[in-house]
Amino acid sequence: MHAKFALVAGLLAGSLLIGCQSSSKLEHEQRTAPTTYNSVTFTDYDLNRNFSGGIPGPHKVFRFTAEKHGIRRTPANTSEVFVVLRNHTDYNGILEARTQFFDQSEIPTDVEPRWQRVVVPANSTSVYLEKSTTTAQLKYRVEVRQAK
Repeated sequence: MHAKFALVAGLLAGSLLIGCQSSSKLEHEQRTAPTTYNSVTFTDYDLNRNFSGGIPGPHKVFRFTAEKHGIRRTPANTSEVFVVLRNHTDYNGILEARTQFFDQSEIPTDVEPRWQRVVVPANSTSVYLEKSTTTAQLKYRVEVRQAK
């Protein structure tokens, strides 16, 4: 009886240890991924990636996601970035987002990025918008964080 208990306890402890290692490895890869352009990044890690351990191993819980994003031309021929943010929780969320524009050589350009508040209702979506001040073709990178 004690041998079976020890075997089961050992297997459970081993699976939890393996789960924690794969979770921290994935977290490290996501946190150190290279900067990408025309993308949305959650700088507060737990907003869209929250790993919690369990007997079968860690599982991913999404609180917020970027449903869609892109860049379009305005009537004034400048660029406008949009991000549709989705709240997967039962609570209203207050986020902050900012956009860094880059020229075709991938050098930061245009205005200094400033954080803007975005309220995302419970189990719903909200849109973040940012316009550039130049008519040049631009790339973008949007950062999202928990409101402070």
